Amino acid sequence: MNDNEKKLQQLKATSWQGQKAYYDLSARQDYSVSIVADHSVSPAKFKPNPKIPGGYLAHPTTIAAMKKDIFVADNNFSEFEEWVDCKSCQTKLDMQFWHFCPHCESSF
Repeated sequence: MNDNEKKLQQLKATSWQGQKAYYDLSARQDYSVSIVADHSVSPAKFKPNPKIPGGYLAHPTTIAAMKKDIFVADNNFSEFEEWVDCKSCQTKLDMQFWHFCPHCESSF
């Protein structure tokens, strides 16, 4: 069972006061975002892609560090937050989005 499947099972088990499901999982939507490599963008940063509406430009290191499948439970990302401080550069990062530190390329 991959990480997203585990999160889905966790959400299915979440209830409102033990009575009904807290989340309506039948309304699931999949989204994709175009992110194009651009060395002029600083690592760990994104900027809108002027050629692709809704797309972004990012440094190749940032793209490599990003998790490609992100599970979002509602309109914010707090459901699965896991904050860590990078031991190398001391940047605070939410591990739900990164495989390694996009600032200094250190592993967690």
